Amino acid sequence: MNRQLVIRICVAALVILVLTLIWNKVKEADDGMKLVAVILIGGAGGLLMVKYVIPWIGDVMGEAVFSSGEKMEQDEMTKAAASISQGDYEGAIGHYEKMLEEKPDDPFPVAEIAKIHAERLHDPASALQVLSDHLQSKDWPVDDAAFIMFRIADVHLTHRHDFEAARDMLEQVIGNFPNTRHSANAHHKIGEVEQAQFKLLQDQRSKSGGAGAA
Repeated sequence: MNRQLVIRICVAALVILVLTLIWNKVKEADDGMKLVAVILIGGAGGLLMVKYVIPWIGDVMGEAVFSSGEKMEQDEMTKAAASISQGDYEGAIGHYEKMLEEKPDDPFPVAEIAKIHAERLHDPASALQVLSDHLQSKDWPVDDAAFIMFRIADVHLTHRHDFEAARDMLEQVIGNFPNTRHSANAHHKIGEVEQAQFKLLQDQRSKSGGAGAA
C-alpha cells in the first residue's frame, strides 16, 4: 500500500470520526440545529468525496486499466535510463532485453539496444547485428519493419559512414513499401545520404589539396 493511499485513508477516517461525534452531540437538539448539522455534515462529506474518495477510485481504475506488463515496461525503461546515466551500458541492455521478453513484438527496445551499442559502446557492427537479427526474426507489421530498417540505415550513415549500405537499405524500404509514407521518407533520406556523401568528398578534396600545396 503506497504512502499517499495510507494518508487518504487516515484523513478520511478522522473526518468520519469527527462528523460522527458532532452528530452524536446534536441528534438530541431541536430540529433547527439538526438541519444545520445535516447541512454541515453533508458539505463535509461531499468535500471528503471530492478530495479523497473520488481520486482513490480513479487510482484503483487506473491500476485496472494498466496491465502489469505495462508497469514492468515503465519500470525497465526507468532502470535502463538510470543504468545509462551511471555508465552501466550492459546493465541498460539487460533491462531492454527484459522488455523484449515481455513484449517481443515491440521494436522500441530493439532500437534502444542498438543505439547503446552504436553510441555508447562505439560498436556499430553489434548494433547492426541486433537490428538485422530482429528484422529477420519474424514478419513485422509494416510500420515496425520500416522503423527497424530506418534504424539500420541510420547506423550505416551516422556511425560507419557507409553511404552505399545506407542507400541500399533505404531503397529496400522504397521497394518493400511503395506508395506509403515510409517510401516518401526513404526518398527524402536518400537525399540526405547523398548530401552527406558529397560533403565528405569535398572535405577530403580540400584536405588533399591543402596537403599538396604544402
